[in-house]
Amino acid sequence: MRSATSGCWAGAGALVALLVSACATASVPPAPAVLDLEAQERALRARVGAHGDAPVAELVARVTATLLTDAERAAGTPDVVVLRDPTIAAFVVPSGRIYLHTGLLARLGNEAQLAVVLGRALTQAARRADVARGSAIDDALLAMREAVGASLATPDAAVAVVSPAGEAILGRRLDVIYVAAVIGDGRDLESDADAGALGRLVRAGYDPKEAPRAFERLRREAKAGGQIERFFLGRDAVLAERIETLTRLVARDHALAAAAPGTSVNSREFDEAIVVVARDNARLELQAGRFRAAEDQLDRALSLSPGDARAHLVLGELHRLRAQRARGAADRDDLARRALAAYERAEQLDPTLSEVARQTGLLYYQQGQRARAREAFARYLASQPDAPDAARVREYLAALSP
Repeated sequence: MRSATSGCWAGAGALVALLVSACATASVPPAPAVLDLEAQERALRARVGAHGDAPVAELVARVTATLLTDAERAAGTPDVVVLRDPTIAAFVVPSGRIYLHTGLLARLGNEAQLAVVLGRALTQAARRADVARGSAIDDALLAMREAVGASLATPDAAVAVVSPAGEAILGRRLDVIYVAAVIGDGRDLESDADAGALGRLVRAGYDPKEAPRAFERLRREAKAGGQIERFFLGRDAVLAERIETLTRLVARDHALAAAAPGTSVNSREFDEAIVVVARDNARLELQAGRFRAAEDQLDRALSLSPGDARAHLVLGELHRLRAQRARGAADRDDLARRALAAYERAEQLDPTLSEVARQTGLLYYQQGQRARAREAFARYLASQPDAPDAARVREYLAALSP
């Protein structure tokens, strides 16, 4: 369990310590056993969890359908799963299932940029038979050790070094998913996916100029993301190559489409979905200790939807956690005031949002305001007696008893 005062996943440090103990030998440790693909996907989704909010699911499904060829559409729409993970990743496993992280979606600027990411994935899914995975799979477990070893180099113990998907992949030795998500398909096939994505974009009427711009955005964000960005599309060299290849292909093969008026760039549905994704992913960024990224995503969500109560709730959490780290009393008090104001605004916008009482209780608790903390925690339990964290809140109440 992550403590109320921590900004990172509590299990990550234990995971690293466990796995790195295997790095002292040259052979692959015998346990846990490597799972088949279906079991690997189940393990990944069980650990990370899918983002199933309707606006996001509907947007992804609509854009995916728009990008399919007639033959692909007749064969059935591929399954696209959005994982709750703040890192930048999009990958296709041999089953053809496509995985996108909320951390990638939250950083895209418009629907056309989403379309290029999905277009690449659809091209890869259509050509899974062309991917030679034999030696890559054989080497994947050994490659995982290097990733685990790199986790030890983090300079700040309060910043996560392994994201939820990374923890699942490394901890359960999901070698097939590791190859797809971290290693990639190789330079030629990745460039082929770029070309295929542009073809799909142009056929669907999107502006192809947004393709390199999408990866320019991702590259800026990945550079600021720190060590946790260890997936294939979070690596600077990979993103630089995507930008170069897509820019060249637009100029060479799609200049007319790029100059044509009336191409599609964005939609109201994208903006509505990005509010949800950015707000929810900001909470994951807080858990990873990436406060600046959380702030940027909340600013975006609130600029698009100022009345989103849950975004104000997460904003309060950002200020509360920053107050914990503040070095001076003046900064700490100012951040605490901001947190309380955000919580109050969230409650004004949605009086049924019971989490406000819990978070307000945590704020008062860290300020030493025992009576107010008791009142807030009691109010939360009265409204949510069977909440998953009810036992933990009762522990706070017991500690606050007169």
